[in-house]
Amino acid sequence: MRITLSAIALVLLSASAANAGDVAEMRPIGFSPDGRYFAFEQFGEQDGSGFPYAEIQLIDTETDEYVPGTPISVLIRREEASIGEARRESLAQAKDLLNARKIGDDPGHLVALTPVGELSEEPTQELRYQATPSLYVSEGIHRLSLEEFDAKGEELCRSMDVEVQGFALSIAADAKPDERREIYRDAKVPKSRNCPSAYAIGGVVTPGYGSSAPHMVMIQVLSLGFEGNNLRWLAVPVKP
Repeated sequence: MRITLSAIALVLLSASAANAGDVAEMRPIGFSPDGRYFAFEQFGEQDGSGFPYAEIQLIDTETDEYVPGTPISVLIRREEASIGEARRESLAQAKDLLNARKIGDDPGHLVALTPVGELSEEPTQELRYQATPSLYVSEGIHRLSLEEFDAKGEELCRSMDVEVQGFALSIAADAKPDERREIYRDAKVPKSRNCPSAYAIGGVVTPGYGSSAPHMVMIQVLSLGFEGNNLRWLAVPVKP
């Protein structure tokens, strides 16, 4: 079997154990009932210190911007602390924001997921998915494509010899793969991505039946860490 790895997987696999960052886990929290808002969490152990961290991102799906006061990030600076403790603290801090928008009333569907540890024959710059979870293939099948391109980075990135990358997303109906249309392109790489050098399509979360909410494309971002490269997540709302 021929194994094809994404740019992210290649970089992570080439890093030695003594010079490796950390890979964040991602969990969707869900949509608001009207589809206007979407939230997810990511968490792990910080490279270098080993301290547990957790972050909740709450996104306005109409403006593709964070809700004011978010993301909510927690880092517990105690060696004996657990990832679970960090997750509980971030959820506690986000509770009022999530409850006010009834986030999770529509938990959504994680219809596609390509974690770093999965070695597949298909590169994660391309993803074919069905919008509605079903045991039967139905209408509503889409093809996503990711493009990376050189982008201007912060002075820190240049001083660390990081070739900063931006990304763009395109989508096509499965029946017409050549009729792709671009649905997102970085106009500027935000400082919060911390010198990103590679991207991959990590999964797709779709709303419940009858919702007007967009599909949320979960993007893996390889960024500069303390001991190597870190993997973090961001969400892009997409209207197929």
